Amino acid sequence: MKMRFLFKLNLLVLLLHQNLAIEDTQMEDTEMIYSSSVLSMVKLLEMEDSLKDKLESYVQVMQIKLDSIKLFQQMLQRETMTTLEEREEFMGNPLNAFPLLRRLNQDWPKWLKYLRTAIATKTTNAMEKKLKSGPSNEDLQVALKGFARIESFYDQEAADMAKGDLLGQHFGSQLTAPDCFALADFHYNQTQFARCTPWYRTALRIHQSSEGKLYEKVLGLKRKKIYKKYAKALVMEAFYLAMPNKINPEWETLANQVAVEANYQSTKDAIDEYLAGDADILQQEAAKHKPKPSRLERGCRGQWQRKSSPPLACRYNQEYSAFLLLAPLKMEVLNQQPLIVLYHEVLYEKELRAMRDIANKNATMQDGWTRMHFDQRVKPEREDRVLKLHIFQGNSESFSPSINRRIADMTGLEVQGNNALHLSNYGLGGYFNAHYDYVDLTKRPVNPSLQANYFTEWGGDVLATVLLYASDVRLGGAVVFPKLKISVEPKKGNALIWDNLNNAGDPDKLSKHAVCPVVMGSRWTIYKWINEQQQMLKRPCLA
Repeated sequence: MKMRFLFKLNLLVLLLHQNLAIEDTQMEDTEMIYSSSVLSMVKLLEMEDSLKDKLESYVQVMQIKLDSIKLFQQMLQRETMTTLEEREEFMGNPLNAFPLLRRLNQDWPKWLKYLRTAIATKTTNAMEKKLKSGPSNEDLQVALKGFARIESFYDQEAADMAKGDLLGQHFGSQLTAPDCFALADFHYNQTQFARCTPWYRTALRIHQSSEGKLYEKVLGLKRKKIYKKYAKALVMEAFYLAMPNKINPEWETLANQVAVEANYQSTKDAIDEYLAGDADILQQEAAKHKPKPSRLERGCRGQWQRKSSPPLACRYNQEYSAFLLLAPLKMEVLNQQPLIVLYHEVLYEKELRAMRDIANKNATMQDGWTRMHFDQRVKPEREDRVLKLHIFQGNSESFSPSINRRIADMTGLEVQGNNALHLSNYGLGGYFNAHYDYVDLTKRPVNPSLQANYFTEWGGDVLATVLLYASDVRLGGAVVFPKLKISVEPKKGNALIWDNLNNAGDPDKLSKHAVCPVVMGSRWTIYKWINEQQQMLKRPCLA
């Protein structure tokens, strides 16, 4: 089968002879990044609804283009959503969020140009003004990276995702040919040739639908363009399969030279014959060349063998305060060293709703990155943003004192003077890569000024981490400890607590943890770091 696969690719290389244009994606700076938070992306629904309303009035003066416009309207249809919860649930589905963001960035500007070829009106001017605050090219790159992260972390097939299948479950939303083409181009530009070819193949198949002519006429996405990009990607994939340990810059030059000499019709015929084969066989062949999943990826996919529960793993905690004698908390011990415990049903719905309402009204939620630790104060690349934050300082809000008291009851640690609560909302494919919450100053080089102010400004190293779940997540978003092979699914109202330092105050490397990419849902969490210097009376051995 492999010889047959390579034989067809060799025939394809001989047939290519036309230049393929490489389209540069222009990155634009913008202050607002929608894709790093589901809450932010909810605003895009309102933006597109406004555009749809203006489009309805414009159709009346566009008789000659009425059929195309009505078809586009049909493609935009969705159920009416009246509440924030309904809209947040809708945008928590990447099969809804990514196409909407891409459509506002790529398709709507082309539609405005299409409409203006007949007549420019106040309506189109208003639509153009609205789009100026829409997703930027940079925002689209963040969304593409998040969607690709879901695909790779959970080993999803392009054809299945386009049909609405995610992690073995089917959802009503589907991807269009422009969506698939954008994902294919993203993978190609990342030199992920084995991942881009299935997306080009899927784009070709979807392009055959009734909307195909609309894509060509308005969006400029012609089948010929997809054929050429797919052919080039197949050649690059063949080179990479032959020499997988390196990517030679001359490969693309050679592919372009071969393309100049080829005939398009022969290329198309060869690809059509290739596509006529069994799609399952193509997937099986591609699976042979996939890299082995990392320990983290296996954990996110639920492939770790479940550990047997230790004795007395679940109990009521009455130890740390007199209040717990009257109202003990449900505690589940997940690990002894380092100590990892899961408390059940410790947050109230009214507290969660109050926090989220404040965050929803606050337009200045900060961007979060994959690393937000004391020795990682340099901002990484902007496309690495994965969430947005809102910090509740002090006791200004009614829920802050009660939540902090509950944290003190659960941990038996001192939290006075450290009242800040960090509310975070993850975006499209949002995650945190494996990391430690502590800072080992003896082994990690840090900025001298940072080290000098370390104990006075932050109160020492991070002794314990408290993570409270403010929402349920339908798929993905688990916290995993790769070295311990422990995975904890998010459940609203629960609290996950773990130690980062051992009893001697030294970093515990087993505390390394990560957050799996969010697949379906809006992941809201509240986290707090409890520092060691605060615990002089609670844990004097650390002082």
